[in-house]
Amino acid sequence: MANLVPGVVSEGVTGSREVTVPRGGGGTYMVRVALNGARATPMLVDTGASALVLTEADARRAGIRVEDLSFSVPVQTANGPALTASTTVQTVAVGPIVERNVRALVARPGALTTSLLGHTFLDRLESYEVRGGRMVLRGRN
Repeated sequence: MANLVPGVVSEGVTGSREVTVPRGGGGTYMVRVALNGARATPMLVDTGASALVLTEADARRAGIRVEDLSFSVPVQTANGPALTASTTVQTVAVGPIVERNVRALVARPGALTTSLLGHTFLDRLESYEVRGGRMVLRGRN
């Protein structure tokens, strides 16, 4: 199924905290991520992003009150400088890998079309690697 539906993960050995993500169009890796227990949403695995960055819609879906955030955190994007808001996501789940209290940024409304799974999540993993057209994420045991 993971090869047919972008963002669907293929779990490793039963009981392991390993997720295999097939390469999608344009060489990108999309994965479905559940934020704060909400329905999983596709996110781009972005090893160049320093943080998990949410679109306004994904932040709202995760129960974050976007209207209460202060968009005062400067970031440098591929499209130039932008302002984001800092928040914490209580749970970030990619298949069997679940991390708690993950620092995240929320993009201004309309500034981002897809949320990014960046280093504030990736750095918590045991490892991640790309091999044979697949990205493998390994959670800590």
